[in-house]
Amino acid sequence: MRFIKPIYLTKDSFILDVRSPEEYAVEELKQPHVFKSLDELDPIEFIKENQLGKGNTINILCASGARASQAAEMFEKAGFNNVAVIVGGMVEAEYEGVEIIRH
Repeated sequence: MRFIKPIYLTKDSFILDVRSPEEYAVEELKQPHVFKSLDELDPIEFIKENQLGKGNTINILCASGARASQAAEMFEKAGFNNVAVIVGGMVEAEYEGVEIIRH
C-alpha cells in the first residue's frame, strides 16, 4: 500500500471516493473521480466495472484516511496491489488547496 498527498493528484489520476453517501452529498473533489461507499465496495466488481488493469493506480479517498486504508486492504486481498491511500483525505485536500465542490 502506498500513500499520496492530495496536492499530487492530477487530472489523470484515477480517484475512488469511499466516503458515505451522506458525506458525499455535502462535498466532493472537483477533479474527476468515482464514488462508491466503502459499505458497497466489491473490489473485483469495481475493477471490472471501471476496466482497470494492473497498470492503473487506484487513489483512494475518504474523510481523513482510515476508510481509504480499509478499502486499499480490500483491493490488496483481492490481488490488486496498485493502490494508494490519499493521506488525510478530504480534510487534507481542503488544507492543501485542492478544489472542492460544496453542495
